[in-house]
Amino acid sequence: MYRLYVDEVGTDQLTNLDTDKARYLSLSGVAMQLDHVRAMLEPRMNGIKDDIFKHDPDAPLVFHRKKILGLKGPFGILEDKQTQAQFNDHIIRLFTECEYTIITALIDKDWMLRQRHWRKNHPYHYLMEVLVEKYVQFLERQEGIGDIMPEARLGRADEALQGAFETVRQEGTDFVDAERMQAAIPSKNLKFRTKRDNIAGLQFCDLLAHPSHIYVRSQMGHDVALGPFATRIIGILLHDKYDRSHWGKIKGYGVKHFP
Repeated sequence: MYRLYVDEVGTDQLTNLDTDKARYLSLSGVAMQLDHVRAMLEPRMNGIKDDIFKHDPDAPLVFHRKKILGLKGPFGILEDKQTQAQFNDHIIRLFTECEYTIITALIDKDWMLRQRHWRKNHPYHYLMEVLVEKYVQFLERQEGIGDIMPEARLGRADEALQGAFETVRQEGTDFVDAERMQAAIPSKNLKFRTKRDNIAGLQFCDLLAHPSHIYVRSQMGHDVALGPFATRIIGILLHDKYDRSHWGKIKGYGVKHFP
């Protein structure tokens, strides 16, 4: 049994698209077997929290990339270069040694709005459709089944995403029909969780999503640059973590971008 943990970089708003921050949206999904989450990811992640941050088990520390980079709250200890290097090494080993597959789909929302006859007009829902399609194809290659856990945005946004998921599961896509969708993903419901739920898989995905977003944009020819730590992460993903064909092709499998 697999679970796809999903996180986004960017927003689904369709205003102020003249800025890079607003213009591009990506969804990344990390597929991992639940047995591996229990046996490997969760204990290893808790070990890092204990070794580096001495976290209180009754007030769990939640990894969040923005707070880590901002050195906010308990992450302030990473201002010490030695502690930061130790933390980075732990995270790199975690990304290297865990068994998972990542898929990232990215859309240029300005381009999307200029597609006059395109019926897809909600960027988040469209990328989720792409992610679901790619996830089903991955599950079929693994001869497995799975479910999907997005980070909750709460309220109507989650209700709308659930509705969009039900639609694609019932209707299929141009490449994966409904029967295949329902066989690979038996559950009709997305498993929404928030950061406060301290879900190891969502934290893992949060740490990978931004480097993967920037990497995909670099493949689109954009003027972006990966920092030294993100470059190490992308090296790991390119080696054996991005989804790929039997012949090793990543584009169209682990990475999909529009245009």
